[in-house]
Amino acid sequence: MKMQNIFRYCKQNQIALGFALFAAILSVTANLSGVGWSWDSSDYVAVGVNLANGHGLLDATGLLMTVRPPGLSVLIAFGVWIGISTNLFLLILNALCSAVVVLGTYKLLKNARVNHITLLIAISFIAFSPALLWQYSMAWSEPPFIALLIISMIVSQQKMTYSKATLMTLLMTALFFIRYVGPVFATALTLASVLFNRKQLGIIKSAFANGLCLVISLIPVWIWLVRNKRIDGTLTGARAPGGGSLLAPLKTLTGTFGSWVLGKPVEGGIYLSWNDYPTSAKIVGIGFLITFATLLAIYCLMSIKEKSGMDQIPDVLILCALISISYIGFSAYRFVHWELGPLDNRIMIPIYVPIIIILAIVIEKIKPRQNVLRVVVCGIFIVIVGWQLTRAVTDATKFGRDGRYWSANSFQDSPINQFAKSLPTSSSLLSNQPQQLFAIWRKSSVFNQSQLDAAQKASCEHRYFVWYNSTYDDGTVNLEGQPELANSIYSDDAGTVFDLGTCSSDIDFYWP
Repeated sequence: MKMQNIFRYCKQNQIALGFALFAAILSVTANLSGVGWSWDSSDYVAVGVNLANGHGLLDATGLLMTVRPPGLSVLIAFGVWIGISTNLFLLILNALCSAVVVLGTYKLLKNARVNHITLLIAISFIAFSPALLWQYSMAWSEPPFIALLIISMIVSQQKMTYSKATLMTLLMTALFFIRYVGPVFATALTLASVLFNRKQLGIIKSAFANGLCLVISLIPVWIWLVRNKRIDGTLTGARAPGGGSLLAPLKTLTGTFGSWVLGKPVEGGIYLSWNDYPTSAKIVGIGFLITFATLLAIYCLMSIKEKSGMDQIPDVLILCALISISYIGFSAYRFVHWELGPLDNRIMIPIYVPIIIILAIVIEKIKPRQNVLRVVVCGIFIVIVGWQLTRAVTDATKFGRDGRYWSANSFQDSPINQFAKSLPTSSSLLSNQPQQLFAIWRKSSVFNQSQLDAAQKASCEHRYFVWYNSTYDDGTVNLEGQPELANSIYSDDAGTVFDLGTCSSDIDFYWP
């Protein structure tokens, strides 16, 4: 019977499955040279590898991780435990997440009862999205987080049952353990679910049932935060606020929206202010916001004029609006008061799908009656989708050929990194850039020059220090913390590898 249901689902959703398969193929293609790797990736993978090997939740530098939640690392540990390489596991995970996001979006739009053409164009923006592809091509927590969020959105629309209550509680907990911003989305999901279940239970019972799910989901969250506080005195690791006004990060969000439309996502700490964004992204972003606001205003006016009024607004639209508004507000507040995290593609990607869904529902309602205008509007969106597809294929091909960041061939194949790879696996490595070196080493944690006590206690046969050359802002060479009495066994323009002797020797000798 289950197989019949699967066959029936596949037959009824062939187009959606086709888009999902294409998104997964793009994801796999982008990761053919290795899943993209950054500072965060090193910590996620190090914790996963250490956990699988029975060493606990130790990050790339051998410290108990607090700055990131352990969800993705637990998944990586599972992959290591069943014998799958980290790279292959992440490749499979990201491809599966890309398919889930497409299928989940399809389901949400079906729930909103948009017509077939609008539905196809909307899921095209998901399947062909360069913004999403940039997440699927990295060893980051965003892919599973977005997939879980979409699943949570679908579950939140169901009638209240014991199954829904259990699922929502587990999903809201999981959102936190994948990304610390999980409770923001959990709160929005709960508020939406209260509204959805009010006709079934009444507003008071609905608020109590859904609120109870949220409270229970926050118990593991509280336990984890207490654990972090005991380790380093912070709730989510050391962070520094950006300061300034709330308007500044909201302005940069406009540029991020523009980059989504252009199919040229912007990511990284260089996009901290409005002036840092490309002019094209800023102009298109302003145009997008004006268009978006105008469409929403027309939609609301049309809904008010109808006899049914605002009661006929689809649940999906309410849900997506709550998620988008709450996360945008939180992200701006976080930038100013908690963490200097730009509102770039990576940070804001969780609301990409909700915004596409909102646009699809709004345009579906206010579409022009004249056939000529309908064709023109449809043609505009097809052109944009075509451009998105072109950009996505181009990016996937480039990433798959060259790699991304620390997975790039130019980085992995650099002479100093090739030498580091050739060191015996029984060695213990230190570095002034431990996360960077771990992207090459990917075995035991890499200590830095301030962790000599931990390095002394590490079980190993030989120690080496990989020093990556760097300069201060004024161009002065940075030699702070370099071992003074160690012999150089390799050196080039990128850095130097020092021999720190056997693991039975006193490591302090090299730093007199």
